[in-house]
Amino acid sequence: MTAEHHRARAASALQRGDFAAALAEAEQGLAHAPAEGALLALGGLCALQQGDDARAEDLLGRQIAVAPTDPAPRTNLAMLLTRQGRLEEALGVLEAHADGSAGSPKARRLLAYLLQENGREAEAVPLYRQLTAEAPGDFELWNNLGNALRATGDTAGAIQAFQRAVHAGAAPEVFLNLSELLTRQDSRHRRLQVMEAARRRFPGHRGIALEYGLALAAADSPEGAVDLLRPLADTEDELGEAHVELGLLYENLNRLDDLRALIESAERRGLEAPELDFLRAWLLRREERFAEAEVFAARVPETISVLRRAQLSAEIADRLGKTGEAFDHYRRMNREVVASRPAPDGPNYRQTIEQVTAEMVAPPPVELPDDDWRDPVFVVGFPRSGTTLLDTLLSGFPELRVFEEKPMLSETAAAFPGLSRSADPALIAAARTDYFMRAERHGPPLEGRWLVDKHPLHMAQMPLIQRLFPRAPIVMIERHPCDVVLSCFMANFTPNFAMRSFTDLEEAARTYDAVLSCWTRACALLPLTVKAVRYEQMIEDLEPTVRTLADFLGLVWRDSVLDHRASAARRGPVRTASYAQIGQPIYRRAVGRWKRYEEELAPIRPVLEPWIRRLGYES
Repeated sequence: MTAEHHRARAASALQRGDFAAALAEAEQGLAHAPAEGALLALGGLCALQQGDDARAEDLLGRQIAVAPTDPAPRTNLAMLLTRQGRLEEALGVLEAHADGSAGSPKARRLLAYLLQENGREAEAVPLYRQLTAEAPGDFELWNNLGNALRATGDTAGAIQAFQRAVHAGAAPEVFLNLSELLTRQDSRHRRLQVMEAARRRFPGHRGIALEYGLALAAADSPEGAVDLLRPLADTEDELGEAHVELGLLYENLNRLDDLRALIESAERRGLEAPELDFLRAWLLRREERFAEAEVFAARVPETISVLRRAQLSAEIADRLGKTGEAFDHYRRMNREVVASRPAPDGPNYRQTIEQVTAEMVAPPPVELPDDDWRDPVFVVGFPRSGTTLLDTLLSGFPELRVFEEKPMLSETAAAFPGLSRSADPALIAAARTDYFMRAERHGPPLEGRWLVDKHPLHMAQMPLIQRLFPRAPIVMIERHPCDVVLSCFMANFTPNFAMRSFTDLEEAARTYDAVLSCWTRACALLPLTVKAVRYEQMIEDLEPTVRTLADFLGLVWRDSVLDHRASAARRGPVRTASYAQIGQPIYRRAVGRWKRYEEELAPIRPVLEPWIRRLGYES
């Protein structure tokens, strides 16, 4: 029987769906004509249908050798190799004789995927763009494009691609991808909106529910996050992410009894796991049982979270007096922060402030019409200088309403470009109204109270503040530069544009120098009304310091304002890195902590020394 007869019989069997018979006929024909392309194609197709990968690979390889420009066998062989996890070989098959922009959509899609999986995302991006233009309703293509763009560092482009995937009817994973990128950008409210939509679309998906809870917590709805995470933890068969995130949230809310109850519940249910040791160590650290916490922390594998484990170990070592060990852990913590959120393109925060200082001039005088707004009190100072303790004390005055690091000023500045140099009374008046309208959205109603805008780094925004609020009292908190910079380096801040400056000790010191230089120039150029408060003095002599401040602000004295713990309890959750300290009795252990780290701080002392002398601190 000739090869032609076997080909006909193989085709007939294939039409009947009898793949085994078709494969047998094709191989018999190939015995007579081993380079017969049609028989090789029939045999390869039937072997694939039969799930006989070895025979399919052989036949497809022989077909490619006979017809190297035919894309069909290359695509089929690449798909087979991909299914087996042999991705590098699969890519080699497609690239051996192919134009990436040509071929069927199926082949181009596979090529893009293989480029991406082999670490060549930049080459995959144009292919995915071409494919999404041809099939704009294919959410998987948009998701793949988003992942490729993310890998190339194009965060904005990746977000747009994931948003298109969501609109095209995405799977839960796409929402999670988009949420992760919005987290990197610190776009808390956009992240929350995305996860609210995901929750509506996938109400029973645990991963979506967990991420929605984290988005609520990040967007200043921690109690809502607790309500969402608690049932997830209760229904975990193993102690996993829901327990960890709920436990960390309890700690962040200073609900230590609830954290303890969560740990005890897991113990009763027999949910022993490394995550439980992590929560035990986290709680013991807050209870200041550091030696015990160290034992549990040492048992926590880095698979839990390298960043959180480093932070935990650093804080324990610091309190146990293990200075070198603590510093190494803090350094690792900051490396992980940087790795989790790469820096955006363009000037960093310090460079931006240096430019502001270089361009700062005294603005032209302007006469503002009377309005209904009372200029706010601004509480400023370098981060970790004591602003949170001070604003908690101020919140004890019933005539004040404290806003803790809310974005009213930055939002108004964005809405009114060039405002700090404007001499247009109407424009400034409109911007004042805009600021207070935003305050109503960002916090509880003022109800006739005097607004206190506490934001440490507003000390670099004095031209804008003075232009908008020329009668604003400004309270400036001072602290020893070495203690401030060291504390910033030790704080696990959310790495937004400004805070990522503190992930490197040298950059933290240079940022301190830039911000204090900006503040000093503003004080020289502008008619500011400033009251300086020394952190160390506030800790040592609380009542005289607060009384002097009350006099500066014209407030009626009440002894009750000295009970900062009661004020902290009334104010609710604290968003800053000081949340753990604010409900504690005032302590002095952080004063002069830098002396234990003199060796580690030695490289940055030349940057800080001029400020140490200028502020009158011990060198």
